[in-house]
Amino acid sequence: MPLADLRTFLQTLDKYGELKTLRGVDPQNEIGAITEVSIQKDGPALLFEAIPGYAPNNRVVANVCSTPRRGLLAFGMDPDMPEEEATRRYRELTDKYKPVAPKVVESAAFMENVETGDDIDLLQIPVPLWHELDGGPYIGTGVAVIHQDPDTRAVNVGCYRVQLHDRNTTGLFTEPESDGRQIMEKYWAQGKPAPVAISFGPEPLLFLSACSGNGSPKGPYEYEFTGYISGEPVPVMRGPVTGLPISAGSEIVIEGEVPPPDQETRIEGPFGEWTGYYEASQTMEPVVHVKALYYRNDPILFGAPPLQNKRSYSLALNVRSGGMVSRFAQMELPVRRTASIVPLGCTVITVEQQHPDDVKRIMDVLEKGYNPSRLTILVDDDVDPTDPWDVLWAVGTRFDPEDSRMSTVQSRWLLDPLRPMEHRSSRQPQPYKRMIINGCRPFDRIAEFPPVNRFSEDRRQAVWNKWAMADWLTR
Repeated sequence: MPLADLRTFLQTLDKYGELKTLRGVDPQNEIGAITEVSIQKDGPALLFEAIPGYAPNNRVVANVCSTPRRGLLAFGMDPDMPEEEATRRYRELTDKYKPVAPKVVESAAFMENVETGDDIDLLQIPVPLWHELDGGPYIGTGVAVIHQDPDTRAVNVGCYRVQLHDRNTTGLFTEPESDGRQIMEKYWAQGKPAPVAISFGPEPLLFLSACSGNGSPKGPYEYEFTGYISGEPVPVMRGPVTGLPISAGSEIVIEGEVPPPDQETRIEGPFGEWTGYYEASQTMEPVVHVKALYYRNDPILFGAPPLQNKRSYSLALNVRSGGMVSRFAQMELPVRRTASIVPLGCTVITVEQQHPDDVKRIMDVLEKGYNPSRLTILVDDDVDPTDPWDVLWAVGTRFDPEDSRMSTVQSRWLLDPLRPMEHRSSRQPQPYKRMIINGCRPFDRIAEFPPVNRFSEDRRQAVWNKWAMADWLTR
């Protein structure tokens, strides 16, 4: 599929009846609330126009990829494809991954308007208060934050929150172990500011690649992965100030530098995060001194605020499952599907047991590896990992407490809701406890285990088709 920029993708959503345009909505009290209520009701993507207090041609969009249909469209798939089939196809795609390098171009639409020096004014952009208790407006939620490693020259594109401080200064919050933070620390160790470019309206597929946990290869491969998935190189333009490769399809872009934290920081937060909590209390975080602002005519700010919701705020399609399954397959472990029962709350892994030690080996891998979920549940492959009822039924009927695992790792994850208040601003590792529950049938009893009280799939499908049950059960 051709790589679509944000406004082209919105046209596609509109074609499929997946876009709602609202005019005259208050950015301080209404846009965030409407976005939250709509995503929790599986509503359409939202395009806000004629925002009070701002030029009428400045727009904001939210909930761009937050349902399975829109997620499938972002990946160039049939929006009505069953999610399990989409996950399988995504896994097949990632198994064959070959990087497609970005293509440098000489011009980009975001250069239609250029502001430098005293002319820079980020306050002209309608930035909503995304959550009721946020410490200020966050211009960066649907972002592509671009850094380049000073040693390897590898380019990283990450998704980090960006608070708007004033007309030419923003904040930049990153986790200590994120690629972007580690690149900046290399510059800071030399006493230098870190160059940065930020797109506040990248192509949706690039944004999804920049988000963590999407099944893409770990490391600075976001441009290459996006090019591979779309089937064509991502066009990038070298920023006039930093020389960083900026996605040519961007709506709004800044270039600037991040001084070392021991030289300058500002109060940042609180901010409503993907964990379902406000994280954290106000802390001192790095700032971006903006050297240049670029934007397209009739610019669109891409909003992807984390919201407390049963699905991911950025992508409802469970593509992360395909990446995890592939990694287990490389270790010859029979994992068939993975899913999260609400973001962060619980990771569920289905296992097609083939050998007596399959479950034990999978638990060994999970115990040693990183996983932000405190609770991981293994179930047999006759269980739907996306259905909490099905998962808890399996645990309640197959779980032996003696088979569970408890482990403690040292983590610098700052968004951990249980992180003690006195450690909120610290970048030092803190204990992080996790539990792994074995909800699988004992391997030596699978043949004699009581059969499940359920019709076979063949019988269920036959009556479904014969009696046209889709017409009167799925309305």
